[in-house]
Amino acid sequence: MKRVVMILIGLCSSAQLMYGQFLPQATESDEEALMKSEERRYTMLKNVMLKPASDLNIDVKYYKLNIAVTTSPNYLRGVVTMRARSVVASLATVTLDLMNPLTVDSIKTGTTRLLFAQQPTTLTITLDRSYASGEMVSMDIYYRGVPGSSGFGSFSFSTHGTPATPWVYTLSEPYGAKDWWPCKDHPSDKADSVDIWVTVDSTFKVGSEGKLVAVINNGNGTKTYQWAERYPISTYLVSMAITNFSELLLWFKYTPTDSMPVLNYVLPEHLASAQTNLPRTINMLTVYSARYGLYPFINEKYGHSEFGWGGGMEHQTMTSLNGFSESLVAHELAHMWYGDMITCANWPNIWLNEGFATYSVAVYYEGQYGFSNYTTYINGIANGARNAVGTIYVQDTSTTNTLFNQNLVYYKGAWVLHMLRHVLGDSAFYRSMRTYSYDPRFRFGVATTENFKEVCETVSGVSLGYFFNQWIYGEKYPRYTYSWRAIPDSNGGYIVPIRIQQSTQTTNPTYFTMPVDFRLAGAGLDTTFKLWNNSVDQSFSVHVPTLPTTGQLDPNNWILKTATVASIGDDGSLVAPFSYRLEQNYPNPFNPTTTVNYQLPRMTHVTLKVYDVLGREVATLVDGVEELGYKSVQWNATNVASVIYYYQLKAGGFMSTKRLLLMK
Repeated sequence: MKRVVMILIGLCSSAQLMYGQFLPQATESDEEALMKSEERRYTMLKNVMLKPASDLNIDVKYYKLNIAVTTSPNYLRGVVTMRARSVVASLATVTLDLMNPLTVDSIKTGTTRLLFAQQPTTLTITLDRSYASGEMVSMDIYYRGVPGSSGFGSFSFSTHGTPATPWVYTLSEPYGAKDWWPCKDHPSDKADSVDIWVTVDSTFKVGSEGKLVAVINNGNGTKTYQWAERYPISTYLVSMAITNFSELLLWFKYTPTDSMPVLNYVLPEHLASAQTNLPRTINMLTVYSARYGLYPFINEKYGHSEFGWGGGMEHQTMTSLNGFSESLVAHELAHMWYGDMITCANWPNIWLNEGFATYSVAVYYEGQYGFSNYTTYINGIANGARNAVGTIYVQDTSTTNTLFNQNLVYYKGAWVLHMLRHVLGDSAFYRSMRTYSYDPRFRFGVATTENFKEVCETVSGVSLGYFFNQWIYGEKYPRYTYSWRAIPDSNGGYIVPIRIQQSTQTTNPTYFTMPVDFRLAGAGLDTTFKLWNNSVDQSFSVHVPTLPTTGQLDPNNWILKTATVASIGDDGSLVAPFSYRLEQNYPNPFNPTTTVNYQLPRMTHVTLKVYDVLGREVATLVDGVEELGYKSVQWNATNVASVIYYYQLKAGGFMSTKRLLLMK
C-alpha cells in the first residue's frame, strides 16, 4: 500500500508540472449561491405585484436622492428630485413607481405645490401646467416610511457581528427601486446622472455609485455621504449599503501614469478574507479591459460593498457581494460592461447581461491562467447548457424560473458566445465585442440581440442570421452521428468519405447549420477540416496523403452537442454495432476531462457510473434509455481529488468495468 501511494504522489506531482497552473474553481456552494441570488433578484416583485406602470411620456435625465436612514427605529425619510423631458405634445400628468408602504407628504416644482394621488404601486402627479414636447419638468418629492420587502426583499434593515451592529442594504433589480424611492422604474430609461446623498449615524459608512465627493459631519451624531454618479444609470443599479464598514483601497493602473481607485467596503470581521481575495479584481480589470475595451466607468471607481443576500449584484461602479470567490467577483465585474454600461433593452434579452457575464468568467480564466483553463470552465457548464429548455430569447418574462434559468440564460447563453467565437475566429470575435462596447448607439444605453448581431455582422463581414435564429430564437442542440472510412487512391493517398447525420428533437430548428471541425490523424498525419454542415444528413469527401487511424467530429468542443461515431459500410450506410462494448477512456491519465466511448446493439436502459477505490459512487455519467449506436460521454472531474477511479457500464444484462487515473 505504501508503494502504491508513493507512486500516485509522484504521478500527481508530475501532472501538476505538466498541466501548469490549474484553474481556481468556484465551489458548488459558490455557484449555487450566485445562481440562487440571481433568481431571487428577479423573483422579488414578479410573484407579488403587477407590472410597473412606468410613464412612457417622459425621459428622465436626473435624480437626486437625499435620504436619511435611522436604525433605531428603522425608518427612512427623504426628498427625491427628478428632472425629466416631456416626449409628448401636451404633458399634464406624470406617473411614477412607488410602493404604498412609503407615504408621500408633498410634491413641489419650485415653490408650487403639486396635486398627487398615491396608488398601491404608483404615484400620479398633476403638473402645474401643460408641458410641450422637449420641455423639462422638475419636481421634488418628499416622502417617508419603512420600505417594504418585495418578496425576497429589495431593502433590508439587518444586523451583523457580535454584538449585533445595524446593517442596511438594497437590491433593486428588476423592479425593486420603487420600494425605497419614487422613480420611473424601468431598465430602458437611464438617467444621465444621479446624486445619492445618505445621512446616517456618524459611526457608519455608506457605499454607493460614482464618486464620493464629500462626507459632511452634521454635528449632531450623523454624517452625510454625498455620492455623485455622472454616467448614465438605470434605476435598478442605484444602491446603498450602510454599516461600520472597514475600507480596503486598491488601485487599477491602466496607463503608466493613470490609476483608478478600487474601493471596497467590507464587514470588519471579513477584512482578512477581503485582503486575500479582492486584489484579484485588479487582474480581472486588466483582462476585461484588454478584451472588451477600457473599464467603462474609469473616471469614477470600481469596488465592492458587502450585503446580506447570497451571491452578488452588479450595482454600477460598486458591486454588492456576499463572499469573495473568484468566479463571483469576475462574474459581477463583467456586468460593468454588459449589464451596466450596455443594458438589455427588455427582459427577453436578459442573456445579453447574464450570458455575457457567465462567458466572461471563462475569458478571465483564459487571460489569467491560460487557454486550458478557459476550456475547462466552458466544458464544465456544457451539461447544464444541454439541459436547457426553451429559447434563450425568453418568451414568457412573467415566469422567473424561465427568465433567469441557470441552464438556459447563463450556461447556454455563455455557450452561444463560445460558439460564436469559433465561427468568427478570435480576432473578429473580440473586435466585435469591443465595437459593441464602444458603439455610441448602445454605449451607456440599451441594446437587443438584433443590435449585437448587427455589430458582429458589420465587423466580421459574415451573415449571422442562421446562427442567431437557431441558437437564440431556437431550442435544443444538435445530436450528431458521424462515420468515416479511408479509401486508397491511385496516387498513394486516401480519399475519406465522411457522413454526418443530426437530430434536434425539435422543429425549431429541424437541423443546425454550423461549420464543423473534423480531425483526421494517423502516422505522420494530423489535419482538421472545416465542414459546412447544413442538412439533416450530409456527406463530404476529403483527401489526405497518409492513412488516418482516428477521426473525430468537433475535437475541441466548439459546438454544444452530443456526437456518436458509427461504422460505415461499403455503400456509405451507417452500420449498427453487433455487441455491447465499453472502451478505455481517453486521454488516460487525464486532467480534468476525459471521454468514454461505448456501443449498444439495441435500445436499452443504460447506466454509466464512476466509483472510487472503496466502491463509493462519485459521478453518474449516464442513467436512462438510449438508442442503439456508438456513444460518447465526457466526465469533468474538476471537483474531485487526484486518484484512481473505476467506471462501470450496465446495459441490457451487460456489465463492464475499467480503470481511469485523474492526475492534477
